[in-house]
Amino acid sequence: MIRPSTKLRRSRQAAVAALAFATVLTATAAITAEAKPSSSPAAFLERRTYTAEESKTLGDDARRRAEAQQHIWDRKMKAVSTSICTGC
Repeated sequence: MIRPSTKLRRSRQAAVAALAFATVLTATAAITAEAKPSSSPAAFLERRTYTAEESKTLGDDARRRAEAQQHIWDRKMKAVSTSICTGC
């Protein structure tokens, strides 16, 4: 024979499980509703060939941007490490 407290405990567990399941379903629906629509396969990107001068210019610009970003990152990490470690 099952005691009333055990029945109550089981019904609470079932309610909690149902609530958790409903929460997961709601979250999943919200995520899929915000998803971007897939791009159409008919939209192919046109490939372009660059001249040597254009290629060099693009490469130089990319290198300068990468060096600037690296410099900013190094400054941030130095500021963080000097505030944490003083024995180096």
